[in-house]
Amino acid sequence: MAEGWRKYSALKTKKGRQQSGLFLIEGYRLAREALISPLSLEACLVTGPFLESEHWPEIREHLRLRNLRHQVINQAAFKRLADTETPQGILLVARQPGQEQERINLGRKKLLLLLEGVRDPGNLGTLIRTADWFGVNVVLLSPDCVDPYNPKVVRASMGSLFYLPVVEVEDFLSVLDQLKASRFLLVGTSPSAQRVLEKTQFRAPVAVVLGGEAQGLSPEVQHRMDFMVRIWKYGQAESLNVAIAGGVTLHWVAGQIFRFKSKAE
Repeated sequence: MAEGWRKYSALKTKKGRQQSGLFLIEGYRLAREALISPLSLEACLVTGPFLESEHWPEIREHLRLRNLRHQVINQAAFKRLADTETPQGILLVARQPGQEQERINLGRKKLLLLLEGVRDPGNLGTLIRTADWFGVNVVLLSPDCVDPYNPKVVRASMGSLFYLPVVEVEDFLSVLDQLKASRFLLVGTSPSAQRVLEKTQFRAPVAVVLGGEAQGLSPEVQHRMDFMVRIWKYGQAESLNVAIAGGVTLHWVAGQIFRFKSKAE
């Protein structure tokens, strides 16, 4: 049992995560969020110093409510599993939600985010977090996006990955065709688009489609858009980071289709 942690080493690789259907959640804040989320949790690994920290009583109570036992491992072993430079001493092993495209009913969805070729983990995690904030119902990823369960994506999503369905699709173009047939308004972004985002009116349901950091949207994807939009520029920067562009676009679209209502109202 003392060496049971070794089997989780494979979860540091995409292949290991895909084969097992599991992923790692590292750090106090994310662990706390995961423990109160709908995620299925397999294991909790902690170090001795974490048991002495101010955070342990709270985590211990959440583990009790979950009926999940913890395993103490030494700090050297923990560092072999951790992805951060200075690990806090707690890791959860979670089962991937298993969001399959066929099980996502798009009939009542109002706002989708589709990403093509987003390969930077920080950008993908930030986009998932931003999508959650603006009420996106589902995030759909092309096959060439970074693994959404990459540890850096998990951290950058700040827990939104635990709640918001994120689906990897095999045929991205076919999904776009299906959405168009379902009367979704397909909106792509490009700094060279003629139409300006801030001067455009939107109606639900909308699918916002963003391209990767280097190439943007492929010609095949652009061809399927109802229209392309650009964000109004006031300064001299050549382009926006895809996560920033996604946030600006979702803010404008969500404000119209949800009529600025929030759950706090």
